[in-house]
Amino acid sequence: MRSAYHSILKWSFLTGTSTILLKLCYESLYNVSLRTSNKSISTYENTLISWASTGQRSKTIQNKLIDTKIPDNLQFIGAQIYFRHGARTPLSLLPGLEEVSYTKEHIEIYPPSKWDIKLITKLGNDIVSKDKILSANDIIGDRIKQLKSASDVKVVTGQLTAIGEKQLYQLGKLIRSQIIKQDNNGLIPNIYDPNIVYCRSTYMNRTIASARSFLAGLFSSEKDDNKIQAKGPFEIEVHNFPDEDMFPNSKMYPALKKCHTALELYRFLHDDHDLKKARQALINHIGVEDYPHGIVELYDEFVSRQAHNFSIPKKFLELTKDFEVMSAREFVSMATSIGFDLFIRSTCGPLLYLMKENFNSIAKNYLDEKENNIKKPYKKLFVYSGHDTTLIPLTMALEIFEMRWPDYGSYIFMKYYVSKTNPNETYVAVDYADEPQILPNCDNYYCPYSTFLKNLENRFEKPKYLKNN
Repeated sequence: MRSAYHSILKWSFLTGTSTILLKLCYESLYNVSLRTSNKSISTYENTLISWASTGQRSKTIQNKLIDTKIPDNLQFIGAQIYFRHGARTPLSLLPGLEEVSYTKEHIEIYPPSKWDIKLITKLGNDIVSKDKILSANDIIGDRIKQLKSASDVKVVTGQLTAIGEKQLYQLGKLIRSQIIKQDNNGLIPNIYDPNIVYCRSTYMNRTIASARSFLAGLFSSEKDDNKIQAKGPFEIEVHNFPDEDMFPNSKMYPALKKCHTALELYRFLHDDHDLKKARQALINHIGVEDYPHGIVELYDEFVSRQAHNFSIPKKFLELTKDFEVMSAREFVSMATSIGFDLFIRSTCGPLLYLMKENFNSIAKNYLDEKENNIKKPYKKLFVYSGHDTTLIPLTMALEIFEMRWPDYGSYIFMKYYVSKTNPNETYVAVDYADEPQILPNCDNYYCPYSTFLKNLENRFEKPKYLKNN
């Protein structure tokens, strides 16, 4: 049992899920070229590899002004959102930095987001009692370290803070403005109903609290004095953590074990490569020898400090000024090392499959209701609370990755529309990092669902717990 969970233990504590694949899956871009020389690769994959190698962005991936006005012939019928948890404490501390001290205001629950939750615990496809499955804390509990606190409130590594909860609460408010109307003529009612809103989180404290905060923002408004409108607790589905497929997990998808480590990536890169020089400069400054991890791990504490308005010495700011982009370049170097589509199927293929099934379910229920003229509750909004390594593979699969590491609270929001004249015609519109996107092979923001599926046809992977049922 212990050996089976060994890699997850290492992932969750040392680097968090934000760096799972960076520990497992690095390889030099030169090896990538050798591996793929006998097969054609997509223009998008080629662009990503080139960018990761040189840092130069292709003009074909530059942002464009996008018209998001809804055509008169489309009706909004469903939505899905995938987000990274909010701001948290660092996963580990770097030498050379004086440890900060967290206050009670940092750690206590953000008051407007406080609400009861009910965990729906699942093993495979079966709902089971909580004691039948393992959470992240069950696996890594002995590796979580206590941090300095200015009060008697305990604070530990990797903990969501009040600032992180506020970020997700505000995201909920933002999405509310697009899908809920006070007259209940929006996509969903203004009172929480688990029959209409589905929510899933990885079984980790920070993502569960982020999901709660998002739902709290979604179901509160100034008109109701910002009181949460819900008749019961928020229902959040969680799965056995060792079997999780909402982040890259080599236990579930062994193809990821064939990838290389961060050390091997940097051994292959020449000494003048900007990634190698930047990483080494920071390692030299903190006085650590034989550092085994990548830029993301080095950058983690700085990102956390910035989110919580703690000061950072000027020299460290100078050394890490490009790390937001360099972290993403590291990840792409790793991702393409085993082949782009294999990486996508092994990381976010299960989520893409569920994404498709969710949209199909919305369309089916909408048509059933329309044809039978009978109102019935069905799930119209699907919420997924995950990690940066949830978002990056998804954005790569959708070909909208914006070439930088996702911030705390970053999200992908997908809206689903039906033609008013032909209910068999549906469309998808996608926002990422607060920006509307034009998907591949689509002429505008409103992409035909058939084209959306065609783009992803080699990237779906049925979740293993569904295959076994």
